[in-house]
Amino acid sequence: MARKIKYSFLLLILVTLTVNSQPKVQSLSPIYPDSLIVNAPFPRKIIDLNKGWKVFIDQDEKNFKKINIPFLVENEESFTIENQFSLSVDEINNSKFMLFSGGVNNSVDIYLNGSNIFKKTVGEIPFELELPNDLLNPNSPNKIIIKINNRIDSKKTIPLKQSFLFPQQTKGILRSILIIVLPKTHLSGFDLTYSIDSKLAVASTSVNFSIENFNLNKELTPNDIVTVNIKLIPKNFVGTSYSYDFPITQFNQKEIKQSFKVEITNPVLWSNETPNIYKAELSLLINKQVIDKEIKDVSFFRLESLGQLLKINNNPFIMKGITYIVNEDQLIQNGYIDKLKKDFLFIKNAGFNSIRFAKAYPNPLAIKLCNEIGLFSLVELPLNSVPEEFLIDNEFRIRAANRFNEMTESYSKYSSTIFWGVGSSYLSNSTVTEDFISHILSNKNKNNLITYASFIGFQKTSPEGLDLLGIEIYSMKPEIFSDSIEKLFDNENQNLYFLSEVNYPNYVGNSGGYLIKNSSESKAKYFEQILEISKKSKLNGFFINTLFNYEGEFYSLYGGNSNKYKLGIFQNNLTSNNLVYKVIDSYINEKGKVTIPIGNTKDENKITFILIALGLAILMAILINTSRKFRDDCTRAFFRPYNFFSDIRDQRIISGFHTFVLLLVESGSISLFFTILFYYLRTNILLEKILLSFGEPLILQSFSFLSWNPEKGFIIIFSVLILKIILLTFIIKAASFFIKTKIQLSSIFFMIIWALLPFTILLPVELILYKILASGNFNTFILVFILLFWLWILQRIFKGIHVLFEVSKLKVYFYGFLAILFLIIGISIYYQITNYTLYYINNTFKQYQLISL
Repeated sequence: MARKIKYSFLLLILVTLTVNSQPKVQSLSPIYPDSLIVNAPFPRKIIDLNKGWKVFIDQDEKNFKKINIPFLVENEESFTIENQFSLSVDEINNSKFMLFSGGVNNSVDIYLNGSNIFKKTVGEIPFELELPNDLLNPNSPNKIIIKINNRIDSKKTIPLKQSFLFPQQTKGILRSILIIVLPKTHLSGFDLTYSIDSKLAVASTSVNFSIENFNLNKELTPNDIVTVNIKLIPKNFVGTSYSYDFPITQFNQKEIKQSFKVEITNPVLWSNETPNIYKAELSLLINKQVIDKEIKDVSFFRLESLGQLLKINNNPFIMKGITYIVNEDQLIQNGYIDKLKKDFLFIKNAGFNSIRFAKAYPNPLAIKLCNEIGLFSLVELPLNSVPEEFLIDNEFRIRAANRFNEMTESYSKYSSTIFWGVGSSYLSNSTVTEDFISHILSNKNKNNLITYASFIGFQKTSPEGLDLLGIEIYSMKPEIFSDSIEKLFDNENQNLYFLSEVNYPNYVGNSGGYLIKNSSESKAKYFEQILEISKKSKLNGFFINTLFNYEGEFYSLYGGNSNKYKLGIFQNNLTSNNLVYKVIDSYINEKGKVTIPIGNTKDENKITFILIALGLAILMAILINTSRKFRDDCTRAFFRPYNFFSDIRDQRIISGFHTFVLLLVESGSISLFFTILFYYLRTNILLEKILLSFGEPLILQSFSFLSWNPEKGFIIIFSVLILKIILLTFIIKAASFFIKTKIQLSSIFFMIIWALLPFTILLPVELILYKILASGNFNTFILVFILLFWLWILQRIFKGIHVLFEVSKLKVYFYGFLAILFLIIGISIYYQITNYTLYYINNTFKQYQLISL
């Protein structure tokens, strides 16, 4: 019996270890048919690889889980997936195989039957990869292994780790993986570019394509007629179709590149109101038999910029847009396509004409839907707040230029109604930034792209190749914004400006009036004022940030009290009964002003601060007035610290009870001071970006929690402070081993407590500290006072060490400040090496100067 119990126990342990070593995977519902993303007309076909994947961690192939795409992987930055597919001898001999991925976050290694065929950081951009035929096994399973690394870096990835208000990174695979089977001789590189004349009557079109493996078609003879046909067929409207044939006369080349010109008369144009789309079918025919066919959607429209005016189809065009943060795992759980269509139709019906997919690479399906619904898409590199030191780094510049080309090449297959962005939160009027942007655009692989960049501050000149200049504003006072715009246009600058990101967080919700800061009413009032200024200044449009609240990778201060950023018009669900929406809808559709309640201002000062300060002050007053000994000790410790610390060293009578109570009062005063300061800084962008510069989520999470939850924060800071005083006691004791004088641990502990005595005199100030900070009139003086006060406290502690251990004052000060300096330098070097923190902090202060202008 005992043996059975023993074996059962061992078996239980073994099973538990096995389960724990398996990846924690969450399966999601299938999102959409592959045909919506990949066009594979006959004779092409698709091999679906979305089912039957094995997922495992750290090469532990035995401990795997079977899963279908899409899925999420919990708490793992890297994982491996494995699948198999079978091909016949005829398929391998007569076909070419392309592995398609809708996008993987962030870098991948792909192995086919044990050979590494692909290693790249793709960052969720859709990509295709050829599977070499010589590595494929006929009539036996072909094993494909994909190693995914979700980790983002402070310099080597796009997006960067320290990106401000970026959405949460997805760990898992949410987009389709499949194999496209092409004929051996097939079309590739199908691209259709055009320009429309000023009368909108003729589209001068260039059809570009290649024919691959043409010379491998052994049955082809000189008498055979080879043609390529292009058809333009109305996809979502009734109209005229167009068909053109191009003869192919070169037979002896492996790859034939061709470009043909055609004039399309009276094309039906695409516009926001009538999003007419043609289906372009490119067919390769030999003796009128279709050998291969490629399909893509084409929209014809004329977009031009004249001075400070955008025109589409000869009509003035003002961008009226909103940013849309695609949280794909939540979209999947809400029916992906249906959810996207519902959101985009709501945006369109509200009067918006553009969607900016900010801070992430969107799913190509979203771009395709925008084109079909009648919305321009703004797709951009998810680069944000890049330090200038990176912008001059050659490796970073090459990476960014390559990624921009990959982005334009990939997404242009799904829509032609796209504006292309090179990033956001760039430093305005920086020659380094301008040179970096010009470098990206000078190396672009496509012409006729409408490009933009988003700046902190007001960029006065346009970098070469850039069409639109975006202005980001973060709760900037409307009157300051208006003055800045007027000064900008006084320079007679003819560049194209638009508001690329209008931010105003809503922490309070419905409050009764716009006088309450960061309420729904104040958000509505703010957007009303900013949009009026935009119209008055004749800016080329605006983008409200954002449609919904969304979750971020880091906790935030400016964005809200957690990692769910409260920047959206809506919290979760769309509704027309939303004051902010009503104001924007009224402005866009010229329905007349919406009444916004004024309400009354609300004092943000917490009653808790006053009660704690009063309680501690009363406790201190009671001790002073009821104990003459305590009062005398306080007087001597405050005005004659040398003599008082000598008494501690000589172990003269110092009340342990009084010292303990003083510890509680001092710790309470210090904790209250930090609690008030943190609460005041709870929405400060400068502080958030400084903390973000360290690249450690725990730092921002801790500060966000302490600042947004002052009552709990006070208790935590109080407890930590007492532990730190105890820790400092042991550190000083440990350091004393290098000198002859030996002092009891209790004496060191008493010395530190009485050295902190000046914090008790701050209690009356703490009663009104928040009001003083909130007024903003004395903050510079308060900052200087805080620095001097802490230097005074440090000096008192050093003096206590000098007196207790009877060592030279100069040595104490020298080694004390040296230890602090080494600590600061050590931390700085560590974070600079690991996360380039000093570069980000430097960039943060430059941005803050621009925001404060």
